[in-house]
Amino acid sequence: MAVPLDAAEGEVRGLRSWFALFALWLAGLCGLALVAQEQYAAGVLAAQQVWLGAVYVFYLSLCCTFFPLPTAWLVMLLASQDARLVDSVVWRVLLVSTLGAGATGLANLNEYHIWTFVLRYRRVSRVRRTHLFRWATAKFQVSPFAVLVAFSFIPIPVDVVRWLAVACRYPRTRFFWAYFLGRWVRYGLLALGTVWLELGWGHILLVQAGLVVLAALRFVMAHRAQSARKQGTPPDALATVRSVGEEDSHQ
Repeated sequence: MAVPLDAAEGEVRGLRSWFALFALWLAGLCGLALVAQEQYAAGVLAAQQVWLGAVYVFYLSLCCTFFPLPTAWLVMLLASQDARLVDSVVWRVLLVSTLGAGATGLANLNEYHIWTFVLRYRRVSRVRRTHLFRWATAKFQVSPFAVLVAFSFIPIPVDVVRWLAVACRYPRTRFFWAYFLGRWVRYGLLALGTVWLELGWGHILLVQAGLVVLAALRFVMAHRAQSARKQGTPPDALATVRSVGEEDSHQ
């Protein structure tokens, strides 16, 4: 009779399998890009579109919290006339949004597995026992799929809802499709805006630079607000809290 596999050991093997498959996925995209480059050099003009698609998917497959690379510029570039992905505007928008959403969904799914691995450590997993986590979990579980779709559509620098979904062990399949749907709409709107405004290289770089500056300003303002809150706490109040805690421990 076979001995059932331990749950923890099974989880580790599942993580290893995923990371191996993800590495093969990236290697396959690199191989496809190299072959397309060789074919284009040999005179096959259609290979340029294959090369662009492979590089596009490879780049977006890496973009997540652990690799916070900007994505808007590449989405807009592939949708622009400069890239010459396809002549048809409809097909260009559909390809850019669908390939981009699929690649981003895989990137977030890879982040899901990375956070699953990190949460195996006791110091990190203790967050599940906090009052804030229980409160956030209750709010998240009211409509988790809709929340993930909304947060995948909104361009925010740090997606804490994604981390919450991982900590709650939200199903990975639904996790992927939620992010696919939200990013499909976002990338589609970016692509349509690029085509409609007839943006080129220079305009796209300016848009991306503006987005980076806005993200940096948000970070600086949040840091200043946090510092102000810390400085606004009187030292006597901290001492009072500590003394009350010591008195309670002695009773």
